Amino acid sequence: MAANPKDTIGVIVLTLWIVACVAPTGSERAAGTREIVKAREQLDDYLAECTARHGYDPVSASALGPHDLGAGEREWRECVYQGVEKFLVPKTLSPEAYRTAIAEDRKMTESVANGTMTRAQRGERIQEILKEIDRVEEANSAKQMQAIDGTTKQKTQRQLYATRRMMMPLAR
Repeated sequence: MAANPKDTIGVIVLTLWIVACVAPTGSERAAGTREIVKAREQLDDYLAECTARHGYDPVSASALGPHDLGAGEREWRECVYQGVEKFLVPKTLSPEAYRTAIAEDRKMTESVANGTMTRAQRGERIQEILKEIDRVEEANSAKQMQAIDGTTKQKTQRQLYATRRMMMPLAR
């Protein structure tokens, strides 16, 4: 079966999308969006460097056999993992989910090379991992938003209490 180029870098693409969705509110959202845009640009540049440095292009991987690794593929993947760690993990609410995905991808790549897993099976498993990361990120984002909403509620209540206290002399 031909490898899907998205499988190789799917973690990165989904990670970028998820990270873009977890920025809080207001000016924090604008700052978070700028950070994500910058991280995306940095990662895109970094991936191009990985391809140039290691000579492996995931798009051309479709010509490989089910148990073949491309020339420089292992090194390219390690380079990609480093990019995820450097640019994306610091921005995520769930860094361990990405580190676990990287560890599993390493094992699966070894299994492809050993003939115990096909490239297509690895690609399918990567898609499952991406869905799980998506669920984890959504849950963590929801928790963060609840915390933000709770904090906002508390601030509003304190402001109302302070306003009432300031108005108490008028009630006399």
